[in-house]
Amino acid sequence: MEHSSFRSQWKWNIGFILFLTLLLTLLSQISISLTLITALGISLGFVLQKSRFCLVSALRDPILIGMTQLTRAFLLLLGISILGFALVSWGASQRNIPLVLNVFPMGVHTVVGGLLFGIGMVLAGGCTSGILMRIGEGFAMQWVAFFGLVVGVVLGERSVINWRNAFGEWPGIFLPDILGWVPTLILEISALLALWQLARWWQKKQLGE
Repeated sequence: MEHSSFRSQWKWNIGFILFLTLLLTLLSQISISLTLITALGISLGFVLQKSRFCLVSALRDPILIGMTQLTRAFLLLLGISILGFALVSWGASQRNIPLVLNVFPMGVHTVVGGLLFGIGMVLAGGCTSGILMRIGEGFAMQWVAFFGLVVGVVLGERSVINWRNAFGEWPGIFLPDILGWVPTLILEISALLALWQLARWWQKKQLGE
């Protein structure tokens, strides 16, 4: 029985790989950039599905079950992103390539939106990537969560001007402009390392691991 199941899964994998190869080949005849974007999207989806990585789990699991593996994975992701962004910015400055950064201001709408999104993530059982991943796995109820996500995005985009007019905004802060790149990197990486150690301590305290 197990051998039959393994052979069936193997045939499915081969068929899926052939389908992706054909799809990417056809797309390459239309646009190389579209082909690369599609390949990257499929790769990210594969990694997310296999790793079960989800932002809501990274923030929820330490409180509910005391597990912090995904929390530490999220911190690692932030660290890699920070270093990668700093490297790209440094390379652009060395080659005199102008970078346009979107440093968004913060207001009451930011806090309210974050709270609503956080509550929605827990109720829906996943963040945006988690919902899309579970839709791909065939979970029909996640379509309801996805519909709510779309409605919330539209309502937020349409109402944000009213929030700004009612409560105003604080200007965005880009730490490298204030502290410089090296002190900013030291500060941010140190904070992530401290949170990493805190997450390890919390799991050991809760589960004895």
